Amino acid sequence: MSPPAATPGSRAVSRHFGGAARTYDAHADVQLSAARALIALLPADLQPTRALDLGAGTAPMARRLQERLPQTHWLALDIALPMLQEAQTRGRLNARYSAVCADVMRLPLAHQSMDLLYSSFALQWCQQLPALAAELTRVTAPGGVFALCVPVAGTLGELRDSWAEADSAPHVNRFHTLQDWEAAFVAAGWFTETAHQWQVQQHYPDVRAISHMLRATGAHHVFRSQPQGLTGRRRLQAMMAAYDTRRTDAGLPVTWQIGQLVLRRPE
Repeated sequence: MSPPAATPGSRAVSRHFGGAARTYDAHADVQLSAARALIALLPADLQPTRALDLGAGTAPMARRLQERLPQTHWLALDIALPMLQEAQTRGRLNARYSAVCADVMRLPLAHQSMDLLYSSFALQWCQQLPALAAELTRVTAPGGVFALCVPVAGTLGELRDSWAEADSAPHVNRFHTLQDWEAAFVAAGWFTETAHQWQVQQHYPDVRAISHMLRATGAHHVFRSQPQGLTGRRRLQAMMAAYDTRRTDAGLPVTWQIGQLVLRRPE
């Protein structure tokens, strides 16, 4: 489980998520709920020999995935080594669910070696969807299935819009649409079995609590073309004031738009 060679962007993602290894499970309510829902969408006819949990993190779904497919050998892949070390500490790795630290864009896997790919709340960090689709197609056997769940366009909209009222710098990543995801894999030769999108809204007492949740789950990384300077106190206060205008009786809203796809490669 040595750290992979990675691009500057993927190194930053690895660093942020690695720093959240010990706090992720306690704060990832939406993420874990979405991952459980994705397991329920796995096709009933699945009998994979080898499967890949892409962006496995601390492997919170290891037990459920093995119960669903007890004859399958799983690889739990993540770019953040501390996440996989935490999975090992928590007793989630075993002979049939082993870890590999690697970049999803450069998978250390043989051509057509996987029968099932499962990934929940991980691949949203991949900006180049055609390249990602090509790499996942390379490692998937004909007839193989890809079950995907990602936050899509509209996610964290309140935070993005509040920052936009304070300054013009990017503070929240822009997410692909579900249609973007589907189109990239259809173009790579996959066909769609399931496509579904829904909205989840959480509420927090203040912006600090929102920031704490994002950092505790590693979701605070923002892709930037230039290094970020210090955020001035005045701009931070302006953002917080703008966000407070969105307050409801339940608190400050945080909206997640969640997309699910189940795709299959032709035989």
